[in-house]
Amino acid sequence: MRRMILAALTLLLTTTAGAAPLPEQEMQDSLLQMLARFTTYMKADFQPCQEPNSEGEACGCFRSNNTMRSNEDGVRSNADLGMVCAFLTRYGRDKVTLPQGVSWQDLEQMAMQSLVFAYSTHKANRLKVCADGRYWGSVSEQDHVWESSLWAMSVAYSAFFLWDRLSAQQRTCIYRLLKAECNYELERQVPTGYKGDTKAEENGWEADVLAATLGLFPDDELAPRWYDRMREFAVNSYSHPSDATDQTVVDPGYDGKRVCDLYRGQNLYEDYTLQNHNYFHTSYQNVVIQELGEAALALRLFRSVTDPSLKKGRAESRALLHHCREVCDSVLWWLALSDGELAMPNGNDWSLFLYDQMTSYTTMACMLRDADALMLEQRAYEMIRYRQTTTSDGSWLLRSDIGARRMGVEAHRVMMTWLMHHVWSTADMQPTEWENFCQRYAEARVLPCQHVVRSNTKDHFACFSWSEGLRSYTGYIAPHQTRDFLPQLSNLIVPFKANNTGNLLGWYEVEGRRTNAVPGGWYVTLDGEEWTLYGHLLCNDSALDMRFSIHSTAGNALVYKDTVRAREDCTIFKEKGGLLAISEDEFTSTRRHYRFGPGWVNIDDCFGIVNYSGKQMSVDCPQNVNSVLTALLYASYDDQPRNCRKGELVDTRHIVYYSNVDCQQTSRLAQTADYMGSPSSSVGRGKRAARSSSQR
Repeated sequence: MRRMILAALTLLLTTTAGAAPLPEQEMQDSLLQMLARFTTYMKADFQPCQEPNSEGEACGCFRSNNTMRSNEDGVRSNADLGMVCAFLTRYGRDKVTLPQGVSWQDLEQMAMQSLVFAYSTHKANRLKVCADGRYWGSVSEQDHVWESSLWAMSVAYSAFFLWDRLSAQQRTCIYRLLKAECNYELERQVPTGYKGDTKAEENGWEADVLAATLGLFPDDELAPRWYDRMREFAVNSYSHPSDATDQTVVDPGYDGKRVCDLYRGQNLYEDYTLQNHNYFHTSYQNVVIQELGEAALALRLFRSVTDPSLKKGRAESRALLHHCREVCDSVLWWLALSDGELAMPNGNDWSLFLYDQMTSYTTMACMLRDADALMLEQRAYEMIRYRQTTTSDGSWLLRSDIGARRMGVEAHRVMMTWLMHHVWSTADMQPTEWENFCQRYAEARVLPCQHVVRSNTKDHFACFSWSEGLRSYTGYIAPHQTRDFLPQLSNLIVPFKANNTGNLLGWYEVEGRRTNAVPGGWYVTLDGEEWTLYGHLLCNDSALDMRFSIHSTAGNALVYKDTVRAREDCTIFKEKGGLLAISEDEFTSTRRHYRFGPGWVNIDDCFGIVNYSGKQMSVDCPQNVNSVLTALLYASYDDQPRNCRKGELVDTRHIVYYSNVDCQQTSRLAQTADYMGSPSSSVGRGKRAARSSSQR
């Protein structure tokens, strides 16, 4: 069965990459059925309340790590899962087959009761108290909760899906909830700040609740003020310093407001990157596009029901896609991988391989007609669909980092992708071919504000990050496949960081010293598709001095060299160098085939590592790393204690990582010190390009 699933996925992705792209209707039907399959999980997760609200209405809530509580985990999980149930009752009938044990009556009950619970426990209604004795939501500058507008947006979407079934009293409760959230937005300041903790994502979800409320209640007396504030939050989501002098009129024909009139401060760096959680985080880099797209969707979709003539207020604004194109062209497309994933130079601090950027791709494809985005969306969709087959209850992944909340977020995005295509069809578009996309973004490039270098050859994507916020010095390789697409290879290597380092560098364990690294300096040179990074780190509380270089060739080789000296007398217990985190997961492959030879190892007959320094190699048992079972492979390993004297040479290591080589090729490469021995490898002979990024 497993082989049949893999064969089907290979065929689908090969088709997606070629001249016959996936038809939009086929993807739409599949997305609906994926959500239908997810209902098994939702039904098992739902819990009716023992007592109704104070109006006698039955209510219930989806379980989470904080079931029925007033915090993010409790409210957001319930709002997202209830929204998906409500969506299916509106759009799924006669189009999907529900799993055994789940009925349409079940979905209707879960949708309605979770919505009743959501509006009853909000501060604007106070019809039922949450399990922690509190109410949720924001009603004023003096009484607000971070992120409540995001939860309220999902409540608004649920209300829209169930609109024809809601009583006048229930619609009033929805109105009170949304009006309170929007009036709070009128009182507060629009936040800005880009170093370490961008406000881009937060401003995106504030725009969402304003757009949803405008869609449901376009004739409210405050609607013009909500619209103006929505535009302000939207422009200050991906706000760039150039906006301060941008004279472009945002919505000609409505008013004369210019970008510079709405700008409140930057949330992006000058190179259009952003930071959240104190480092360059590609999930946060892209999600703002999704949020702004969902705001545009709510305006258009809701108004088509509540105001079909679209005469009351506005049904769109150019502010809602502000700088989305620049962020894609300057940042995201340079990090896109062959399976639709976005490379994570600094790793991630939640579940990996979610492909949750799919709806950002959808926004770009549907609203800005971006053919690159359409290609990446189709690939991400296939991977989400495949990952769902690894679970027995329709959930999206095993070992979720935050339980039901993660499931709700993923279902939310699958649903939004369907809705965007429902409103803005791409049936007349042709997605870019991967090979053409790869060629356009092959050149080695530095994201200067984040100290990330990357390149994208026909054989592999390679990057390295010198992160200064949450200090981390780590790299990443994603092999490209020269044969049929297989998920085992596309996610062979897992983004991984630990002890200030991670992939490629690894670390030493030294007696009486912490395992860490602090920067001495770094320098990057670029030459076409090649880059070389030279770095200097003081490791293990400065007991060791490491000077290293990483060279990504224009072919299939990534070359690592270093020299390590003792800065003082010390005892090294373990050397764990040349590290790569290898997935051994149900989603990729639970049985990797490691073939070892003198100074080399090959994985699955497609990826080879050669240690030209004569060191042994080692592989740890798999462990859960961000929801993916991951084995740590050390290309330079030594578990024999070594006493080192101050100034003594500890190690001189030379390791090369080869993509798209089998065991025999890897063995032959290990027999020469010339890493150009691989037929696919190449090294630039000309003068290095002048462009560089450096720190001293």
